[in-house]
Amino acid sequence: MGVAAGLDKSGLYARFLSSFCPGFLVVGSTLPRARRGNKPPRVARVWPYSMVNAMGLNSPGIARVVSRLSGLDYPIFISVAGFSVSDFAAQLAYLERYFRPDAVELNISSPTYRGFWRDVPTLGGARLPVFVKVGPSVDLRLVVRHVREVGWGLVVTNTLPVDDRRLSTGRGGLSGLLLYRYGVKLLERARRLAGGEVPIIYSGGLYTCAQLREVLKLADAAEVLTSILYYTPYILTLLNRCGGTLR
Repeated sequence: MGVAAGLDKSGLYARFLSSFCPGFLVVGSTLPRARRGNKPPRVARVWPYSMVNAMGLNSPGIARVVSRLSGLDYPIFISVAGFSVSDFAAQLAYLERYFRPDAVELNISSPTYRGFWRDVPTLGGARLPVFVKVGPSVDLRLVVRHVREVGWGLVVTNTLPVDDRRLSTGRGGLSGLLLYRYGVKLLERARRLAGGEVPIIYSGGLYTCAQLREVLKLADAAEVLTSILYYTPYILTLLNRCGGTLR
């Protein structure tokens, strides 16, 4: 059980979160350069135990994020975002040279993209373990075909785009408990298309051991974010305790 991308976008909280012993931390999503993101308000609660956000891929830039992780001896994934192939390629090259995380998540499914990415950016020669984060905006069949060919993994799922007039953009990504049933259906489809050899990490609305037990029948690991906001990072400790008994 790890911490999903979006909770620690800037690398400021990784050391604090590591004290709750998650399996891994996903930091980001990052961009090659600083980006302010959308104007507030950009987060709102939705009942039950959910939220909608329109952060707008705000980031201090990958160099600053990596500098804050220096010396942290903990399993770290870096989630990278981008609006062009060169955005992704530049960040992968930077990580290979200056940081070398345990894995990289390619975020091609942020609601900010508004369907910009349908398939995986063509990136040759990546020398780090790569997971592609998918959601409703991508063509899952195309993405699965790509990751099978190059030996990458998947993260299922990103937030679900919904309208919400409380946000400055009028629209954002739904996460939390209301995402769970949709996420499980997407996980089932992803596993069916990918077969057993593609590693899959599940993310979306996990709160209980029963849910974790359900998704780990198909996924190899899981991530949480919104449940941390509702119940503090101690939920990582609790879910990892029950997760250790599932297999």
